[in-house]
Amino acid sequence: MATVLETNKPAPAEEPGFSVKEGANWSEYLSFRPVYPQSFFGRIYEYHFQKPQATSTTAQDIGAGCGIVSSNLASRFNKVIVSDPNDGYTTLARKLLVEQSRLPASKFTFLQEGAEKSSVQSGTVDLVTACEMMHWTNVDVAVKEFGRVLKAGGTLAITYYTVPRIVGNEPAQKIWRQIWRAYAERAQGELYDHAFGIVNSGFQCIGLPEAEWGSVKRVYINSGGSTVPFQIDDRLAESRVRGDEEAIWLEGDKDWYDEQGLDWLKGYLATWVPRIPEADIQDLWDALEAALNGKKASLETPLVLIFATKKA
Repeated sequence: MATVLETNKPAPAEEPGFSVKEGANWSEYLSFRPVYPQSFFGRIYEYHFQKPQATSTTAQDIGAGCGIVSSNLASRFNKVIVSDPNDGYTTLARKLLVEQSRLPASKFTFLQEGAEKSSVQSGTVDLVTACEMMHWTNVDVAVKEFGRVLKAGGTLAITYYTVPRIVGNEPAQKIWRQIWRAYAERAQGELYDHAFGIVNSGFQCIGLPEAEWGSVKRVYINSGGSTVPFQIDDRLAESRVRGDEEAIWLEGDKDWYDEQGLDWLKGYLATWVPRIPEADIQDLWDALEAALNGKKASLETPLVLIFATKKA
């Protein structure tokens, strides 16, 4: 039986969840997390720019980390606000975006601040992106703040990809699931109860009040027509999907397929916090290696994109 959790209260962390203290490592993240394909950004831009009133003056990437999404936003918007609450993350984003990628410094504003309270002026942002970060927030407060900074008619894009599935090798997938259950058993406490409740719901627990948001669309990719693939364990927040929202279920998106070996799978797990030492589950890694039998795993990643338009 699922443990039902609330999400409309503060995430109970004294510091942001995906922190260095908890084991976050951006070098590993960039090496082992999926690369956002152009189709990912294409869906965001299609939703935004199809609106007659859409403009491309300013985008804000909230919970931006090292600026992965910000980099692409810079190709379509005149200004990009890069914000994250963690110490050092926006400094790293500036280094990667400006010093290494040599994008114009004048294009960016870097802010160390959380999703729930921004220094950005009200009604000045065309597009807000919130990618791989909502589970660390007070969801209702964050969504309210997104609406405050957006212009009337502006776009909110909330996205989340979850653990990839091993396809075509059921014994390997069974062991892979056991590895993630072992991880979930380590991820305990109020902070992780809060985060797992949100991700396990496939972000269906994120409510978008009708008075403030219109044209709400939830796009589920490679999830088999349900949110079950998002569930790592039984901690689950209740759905707050409105009856008038549009739901789109897309299968077989090859942009979210990959083939990787055992070392990559170990590296991918290491990008999740809290970290679980490899030696602690060595028996499971050995079993997975045997199930793969020297072959790479065929991987399919489920994801959800939530779009909404700020009402006037």
